Amino acid sequence: MVASCIWFIIFIEQIQFAQRPTDQLLASCSLRDKENSEATALWLAGTTEYEIFMNMILLLIHPDLHRIGLTILERLRDVEETKDIASLWVSYFTGIAVISNRKTPSHNDTNGRPEWYDLLSVKGTNVRPARLEFKELGLKLEYGPGTVVGACGQIFEHSVNFWGEGDRICYARFMRDKVRARFGVDPGGWVTQDLYASSLSEAFRKNKNYIS
Repeated sequence: MVASCIWFIIFIEQIQFAQRPTDQLLASCSLRDKENSEATALWLAGTTEYEIFMNMILLLIHPDLHRIGLTILERLRDVEETKDIASLWVSYFTGIAVISNRKTPSHNDTNGRPEWYDLLSVKGTNVRPARLEFKELGLKLEYGPGTVVGACGQIFEHSVNFWGEGDRICYARFMRDKVRARFGVDPGGWVTQDLYASSLSEAFRKNKNYIS
């Protein structure tokens, strides 16, 4: 399932083309379908505390993206077509893909920006953790329940080729750059070590070559 607080609505024959800045913005069908309204409200309410915690993690690891997401959400709450869902939506990401008990082929994400993070988190009961692989980096990370990963998904190819035993649910949060551009929000920049330097002692910074 993919749930998105905001999406461009385009005609079927235009699907193969990039969404235009003038296209209508609406929540994804999975959220605004009247038949699913009760389930939508329950899901959003049930994940509120969890998503607040994810927003706090985002603030720590990518303050610019946190600012961008918060700004977009505040503006969506003032738009007639999106305010109902946006008032219930807590995540500062524009979309969340919910992936249950499945492998994920190696891929790059294409709708964000190179300097942005996707934020992945895992819930479940599987006793043998899945493995999250970043092909170019030669990394295979244990990806069990309670794991949270921030990654530049547009740059680094990633996959889950083994999802373990038992049940596993991954929440993959993403931001769409076209939505940011629609609202004219500054895209921010890369996260660098300088962002954290002021919070560290001078002795630690010298030891880690943060300062000369």
